[in-house]
Amino acid sequence: MSAEEFLRVQRDIEDAKVPKRAHPKGWEPGLDSEKGVVTHLSGSPTPLSSWDGIIRELGLDPSEFTVDPSQSVQVRTWDTPGADGGRMYYYKASVIPASSASALDVDDLIREVKRRKPKPPKDILAERALVACLADWQAGKADSGGVEALIERLLALKDAVPARIREAQKVGKPISHLFVVTMGDLIENCSGHYPMQSFSVELDRRQQVKLVRRMLTMMLMEWSRLPVKIVVGAVPGNHGENRNASAKAYTSFEDNDDVAAVEQVQEILGANKDAFGDISWVIPDGDMTITLDICGQVVGFLHGHQARRGSTPQAKLQNWWRGKMASQHPIGDAQILVSAHYHHLTVVVDGPRTWMQCPANDGGSRWFVEQGGATTACGTLTFVVDRSGWSDLAIL
Repeated sequence: MSAEEFLRVQRDIEDAKVPKRAHPKGWEPGLDSEKGVVTHLSGSPTPLSSWDGIIRELGLDPSEFTVDPSQSVQVRTWDTPGADGGRMYYYKASVIPASSASALDVDDLIREVKRRKPKPPKDILAERALVACLADWQAGKADSGGVEALIERLLALKDAVPARIREAQKVGKPISHLFVVTMGDLIENCSGHYPMQSFSVELDRRQQVKLVRRMLTMMLMEWSRLPVKIVVGAVPGNHGENRNASAKAYTSFEDNDDVAAVEQVQEILGANKDAFGDISWVIPDGDMTITLDICGQVVGFLHGHQARRGSTPQAKLQNWWRGKMASQHPIGDAQILVSAHYHHLTVVVDGPRTWMQCPANDGGSRWFVEQGGATTACGTLTFVVDRSGWSDLAIL
């Protein structure tokens, strides 16, 4: 390769290099028109006394633009070395139209705020439902205070639901419907679910059902006084199953105390149609789920023990839900899916659909803790549904 060819290659290499970018230093003199910030670097030993000259130098009229008095002005100084050195000044401030400066009067703003009248919500007459999910009471269980502690929690829930409805009324979001859905495992049962179950219950099966029946009747009698339309639904859980000695359900899916107790309450309240005839009941027969249209939103309910494929509760429920969508089961249409069984609150929003996992109201499980699990705060999942979706989730 000749010298001339070598030089030509070198020139080509130099021309192909990416030009070095000029990055901002954060203090360049000038005006940032988007932010309205002026930056000035002065070599004068005299501190700045007026912005007029700087504003004019930047092409603005000082009579029409001024420094924002509501914002702080940044000032920095440093000394330059050498015989001719001196003190340098750096200034940074926000520039606004001069007319805006006079408008920034706090007293005027306060007077304007006081003159404003509150506007009532535009959708004050819209349907809005409170959904209360009564999950995993497991009445008769001895853990965490046993039956006495459970009754105290349920009595507190009886008062908490009306309080929540009254609070919604106060903030201009009145509740028109109350959906009460029993999510299964209302009773603990006596055997067949884990080895020491029969030793650790405080009530026999009949007493457990009686406790659930009486507490649910008391709640609905109290809530029927509210100015709302009440709908009661139920789904069966695994603890309510009628099991044989091999711990297997041996009659039918519907032979379940979780559903039977709700049917009994329906018959009890049905004896006084004048007082309780407005309550609607949705009790499954031939299915282990229910799907309800709540204020235009399709909401599905199941206990959750029937979802088996997956390594985590979330994976199991999502796989089960997708299977129901594929088979065009009614619950496959649900925009909101509510399950119980796993005792810990979980909410997963996946595109247009939401899965809610209810916490339990049984007070906890020592067996679960001994296996390395964490104790969860017990309570009742409640949330509001209207035409725009769900909101205002709270654990009562």
